[in-house]
Amino acid sequence: MTRFSQVIVVEGKHDEQKIKSIFPGIECIITGGSEISESTLNLIFQTSLKKEVILFLDPDYPGKQITNKILQTQGNYKIAYLQKEKAISKNNKKVGIEHASKADIIESLNTHFTISKDSNVISRIDLLKRNLINVDASSMKREYLCKSLNIPLSNGKTLLKNLNMLQIDIERIDEIIDRYQEQSN
Repeated sequence: MTRFSQVIVVEGKHDEQKIKSIFPGIECIITGGSEISESTLNLIFQTSLKKEVILFLDPDYPGKQITNKILQTQGNYKIAYLQKEKAISKNNKKVGIEHASKADIIESLNTHFTISKDSNVISRIDLLKRNLINVDASSMKREYLCKSLNIPLSNGKTLLKNLNMLQIDIERIDEIIDRYQEQSN
């Protein structure tokens, strides 16, 4: 990561402290939780016009809500995901970026995706051909694919939307599915 050309969007102060402990000097914007204000949304949007903005929100329902609100502003965003099991507190009661390990945070931020609003390269038929939907073992295969791509676990419809939004090409999906097949045999 290039520290000074990027801004990381996080939910709270503890998330920001964790990020800054790993990347001193990096800029962060704090959303203040799911009740994100219009002025904060505008700040994030305006920042995306000048710098690379990476959305790095908690892997829970409020984090998804915040992400969706930000994406509606139509800015130029990138997104980094952290699997939920990597963001659980020691007492197993909270989920958040602040609870993740340094290594998991670095990996997530280094594998961020560019968001595209226009791309529909992958079709439902592509998912059907690869048995990612409508077969008994499809949920296990989707789970493997999502974990390999470091994106949220999802059903078929949401997976299709996410793959296109994140501009993940079919060749990369095929490589991961081939690995899955090798491990399953």
